[in-house]
Amino acid sequence: MGENSSEKTLICMAEYQGRCDEEGTAVGHAPKVLGAYHALIKEDFATEVFAPRCILKASTPESAKGAKVLRYHIVMKGRNSLFTKIANKLRMFANIRSVFMHTKADKIWFFNTEFYLMLYLALFGNHGKEIYVTMFLDGYHGGMVAKIKQKIFEKAQKKMKCVISSGPRFRFKNAPQVFMPDYPYEEAAYAAYRKLPKEETAVCIGTMGAEKEIEELVECFTANGYPLQIAGRFYDKERLKKLREAAGYRVILRDENLTGEEYLTMLAKARFVVLPYRPSQYGTQTSGVLQEAVFLDTVPISYHEVLENNEVPGIGFSDWNEVTHESLFELRDMDAYERLRKEVYSTEHMKETLKKVFRNEIQEQ
Repeated sequence: MGENSSEKTLICMAEYQGRCDEEGTAVGHAPKVLGAYHALIKEDFATEVFAPRCILKASTPESAKGAKVLRYHIVMKGRNSLFTKIANKLRMFANIRSVFMHTKADKIWFFNTEFYLMLYLALFGNHGKEIYVTMFLDGYHGGMVAKIKQKIFEKAQKKMKCVISSGPRFRFKNAPQVFMPDYPYEEAAYAAYRKLPKEETAVCIGTMGAEKEIEELVECFTANGYPLQIAGRFYDKERLKKLREAAGYRVILRDENLTGEEYLTMLAKARFVVLPYRPSQYGTQTSGVLQEAVFLDTVPISYHEVLENNEVPGIGFSDWNEVTHESLFELRDMDAYERLRKEVYSTEHMKETLKKVFRNEIQEQ
């Protein structure tokens, strides 16, 4: 962790979910953002890390060194009983409370969050701590349940010192905010992958959850004939079976957790990456895969709302039928990705942003 100098402000970095598969392997981007964010602040601040063991095992050795291990984790499955769902929520509450009760820091950074942190803050407050929350979505939208969740979220914002927003167009009602992307671009980490020769293929990478339109994706690429590789963990094995039965011979489905090297190699070699996110949900969320596509000059394909709200150029569509074989061979402005890497995603820019955040230089907007 960072130097424990008395001259440096102590920041507690907390990941309270601990999402993993049934083998105990972490899923999602929590280990990656822990390592990336820790590297951004370790020179300027002392750090104290709290996270479940599965997250620490998958993150960088430096961020995990000396970390406090939170007791509970969440096992991701295709279907959970009502009892398991309730138990998972209580486990997250217990982990959040443990952070508050045991941290030595006055500043806590919850860098991987979801609704139950908002509920905790709304119910129990911030325990006199300064709370910094990274948000990968701008709120909750839709029916009555979403409206209730949004009210709770707005109340929770009043307990926050600052919201670190990963979306350039996100706006929050009751807290100061600053924009900072999911990941920093580090030339040393990505340049070698970007040099790999492109192959005539599209990929879809990540956890294959219910929120992704995998059925529509398979149908689309089976129809247009362009090669597609889908690789990630499917928790619903029955769904995977049906998808394989429907897939054309150029559509390959792999049910596995990719290593970091496998993930970056696949993404770098592919000419396109497909983000089959439902626009009703991901039109107001950000995506680490989308951002790393920019790092690797891989053209993203997704709904217009997803690309526009993330301010990333790519192949946008309103309906899957628009993704034809011909549409994939239109000329692209690849210089735009280089501009994003240098201006928006630079490591130094993100370091300076976090300095301002933790030195309380971000004012009400």
